[in-house]
This record gives sequence, C-alpha cells and structure tokens, in this order.
Amino acid sequence: MTGIFELVEPSRGAFAFRLLSHHGKVLAVSGTYSDKDSAEAAMRLVREWAATAPVQDRTTGTSQPPPSLTTDSRFEQGAPSRWFG
Repeated sequence: MTGIFELVEPSRGAFAFRLLSHHGKVLAVSGTYSDKDSAEAAMRLVREWAATAPVQDRTTGTSQPPPSLTTDSRFEQGAPSRWFG
C-alpha cells in the first residue's frame, strides 16, 4: 500500500506538506514555505530522495527510551514528525 503527500496551507500565505500513511495517519510534516511553488518543489525532492536516503541514528544509544518519550502521549497518537523542513 502507498501513502500520500498532502499540500496544506496552515496559515494564510504559508504552505507545507504532510506525508500520510495509507490509513491517513500523519507520518511527517514539513516546515513552512512562503509560497506554494517552493513547498511543491520540496515535496518532490523528498519523494525522490527518501527511498535511498541513509538513516542516521542520533539517539543516545541506550536500550530504553528517555522517560519524556515514554510518557508523552503525542508519540502514542502518531503526532507529526518534524524530520524535514
């Protein structure tokens, strides 16, 4: 199954895009762009580069997540990730 990129206007004159799972769950949210063309160009680049991008683990290397991550309900609800912008 495939996800979907969604172009949004979170506020007047600001544009962003979201990556949604095939179930509609928000997987990632871009930063904001001052014009629609820039947001669309960034979305195209993410679509092109994401499949082959290496993963960089920037965690502390502990086997247990920090307490703030296990108690933060946003992570359980699938809150947007800010992995590009």
